[in-house]
Amino acid sequence: MSIYAVGDLQGCFFSLQTLLNAINFNTREDEIWFVGDLVNRGQGSLEVLNWCYKNRDNIKIVLGNHDLHFLAVALKVKSISTKDTFEPVLKNKNLSKFVDWLLSIPLAHGNDKYLMVHAGIAPSWSTKLTKQLSNEVAFELNKNPKKFLKEMYGNFPIIWDENYKKADRLRFAINTMTRMRALNKDGSIDFYFKKNINNLPSNLTPWYLFPAKKRKEFILSGHWSAIGIQTYQNGITLDSGCVWGRKLSAYSFEEKKIISIDSDPRDLI
Repeated sequence: MSIYAVGDLQGCFFSLQTLLNAINFNTREDEIWFVGDLVNRGQGSLEVLNWCYKNRDNIKIVLGNHDLHFLAVALKVKSISTKDTFEPVLKNKNLSKFVDWLLSIPLAHGNDKYLMVHAGIAPSWSTKLTKQLSNEVAFELNKNPKKFLKEMYGNFPIIWDENYKKADRLRFAINTMTRMRALNKDGSIDFYFKKNINNLPSNLTPWYLFPAKKRKEFILSGHWSAIGIQTYQNGITLDSGCVWGRKLSAYSFEEKKIISIDSDPRDLI
């Protein structure tokens, strides 16, 4: 059995099929960990969801910001925007099945060697707290999806404090694990910088390079397409910008290496 972690798909179905061929993925034996953002921006969100749902026994997924946005639109908490490309999913007969399935997916997934989130992990969090917050979000999201999705939007708070009231605590958890890129000097989240590292202002630090609580797991994340593949002491970023015409990438757990393929033009916006 081989295991791979794959960067942000964002509806790039044809690119996914090319990557699966490149790694000789066996749907009966192998496993893929998807770092979130299955849908939106690319042209094949419906096809991606169909494939993932069909192969759900062989994949592990964490929710990304685009997945949460899709849920908010599907449950009529938010209106679809002109940039969204998942309208075919909204019109599909299996919409409720996809929604129920996505509601069951956590923000963090891991084992004793690997820990996967979509965007990042707060520097003060332990692995135990990261998983605990993921579980809390999943519980509240499933208990009352519409109410929870309405309350998740907003940039406050920007730094962790365990004494926050529940809504603020969980909003920070969502923003950290699905939106974070760079941190200010005090460890608070900067929600505005989205460019590559060469343009990073001196007052900001990539979240994965900020001094943090030590953990034994290797961190897998995506979300920050402008920086592409970045390896650091205990992790790797995997969003290599497929939906922007660059690459779709997989990380082999066995070989500890990256396999990348060119994005398929049919997927692009």
